[in-house]
Amino acid sequence: MLRSPEGRAFCLVPWEGAARRPPVIAGTRLDQVCLDIAPGAYEEEAAFWQALTGWPPRRGSLPEFTVLTTPGAPVRILLQRLGEGPGGSAHVDLACTDAEAARLLHERHGATFVTRGHHWTVMRDPAGGVYCLTQRDPETGALLS
Repeated sequence: MLRSPEGRAFCLVPWEGAARRPPVIAGTRLDQVCLDIAPGAYEEEAAFWQALTGWPPRRGSLPEFTVLTTPGAPVRILLQRLGEGPGGSAHVDLACTDAEAARLLHERHGATFVTRGHHWTVMRDPAGGVYCLTQRDPETGALLS
């Protein structure tokens, strides 16, 4: 088991050529893994993930976001600088053509609504895990208005 500078545990596995994005199902697709980073650890953690992946950084839709992506990668990595808190956590983001319809579908399957953000809805799965439904086009990744 490896750890990032902030202490986040992760594993490296051999690449087996996986380059296809997951399919769009019911207007939703796994889009990115979001690493939640404490404010004081952000610069070192961001530099670590950029160096480890070799993926170029670009600013996200808000100043607290940095996106790491490369053509052909099945998912992106979103680095999120938290306003406060310990960091060290991660969650998945699902891009949705209709985040409100996706929220209702997820609730019918046992998820619960947590809060709404700028372009996302935070949900909790039945086992207690947090994830986000984002207002991003599942095909292109572009923000939906």
